[in-house]
Amino acid sequence: MTELLGAHVWAVALGVLAAAAVGYGVLLAPRRFEVSEHRVPLRFLPPALSGLRVVHLTDLHVGPFFGRTALKRVVTLANACRPDVVVLTGDFVNFRSLRFLAGATAELSELRARLGVFACLGNHDHWEGVEAVCAALREAGVTVLVNESVELAAGLWLAGVDDRMSGEADPQKTVHGVPTGAAVVLLSHNPTILPEVAGHPWLVLSGHTHGGQVALPLVGARHTPTLPGWRWVVQQYEGVGVRVHGGRSDAIATHRYPAGWYRDGQAALYVSRGIGLNQTWPFRLNCPPEIACLALTIEQG
Repeated sequence: MTELLGAHVWAVALGVLAAAAVGYGVLLAPRRFEVSEHRVPLRFLPPALSGLRVVHLTDLHVGPFFGRTALKRVVTLANACRPDVVVLTGDFVNFRSLRFLAGATAELSELRARLGVFACLGNHDHWEGVEAVCAALREAGVTVLVNESVELAAGLWLAGVDDRMSGEADPQKTVHGVPTGAAVVLLSHNPTILPEVAGHPWLVLSGHTHGGQVALPLVGARHTPTLPGWRWVVQQYEGVGVRVHGGRSDAIATHRYPAGWYRDGQAALYVSRGIGLNQTWPFRLNCPPEIACLALTIEQG
């Protein structure tokens, strides 16, 4: 009898803990925005630009799980970093959430940066409609780079490549016209671009993985949201006539770069945990949404 009672108590306790974890992961954790700070050596950076501050936001997924109030707070935190430039690396929307992005342009337009606010596109932006997403971003004062680059300041170029999964990513075209010996920051929603640019001393900024959304102690990210719910996503988009490119193989490859710093050859990659949530898995645990602030420095040696 005592053993049965003990087992019952343990079962109840575990149930309470599980319910608490789910409640925290759904209601609280996705709103605990974390600012991460990094000093990043960048080859060919002109001395006059040392200390230039880049704020990196990604995967806003504006919609029912991330609305105008949350976006306003993110913008406030980003502006508090005193950025020289703000970059956003795609996935501004979720499934059927274009109207939410269109209604949040006022909040997005409050981003402040001396050199401007720039973006590349993600897979969800293609699936929901590139023209509509770009129109909303332009209304908010965001310059969208699709396989193109701009000179931010003398000797420093910002390049934005199209999405690897659902767009027409072309790194060569993206940097056409960038002079040899220039410092380059490359925006790519999908981090699996890294091997393609390994021969260049660039800083690559990406998102897409959400950091896994769930990161278990001693194990790390175990739920990169491109895997669970994938079949459902494909069915939903194909049901409205949208062909979903990339497939499961690309989703699995994304597990190589869940979050943080990576290097391949000469290229350095930073993958942010992102801001928003995957619509099929609106939950975070031990993986807070991230606003990354990167101070560029001169590479020594």
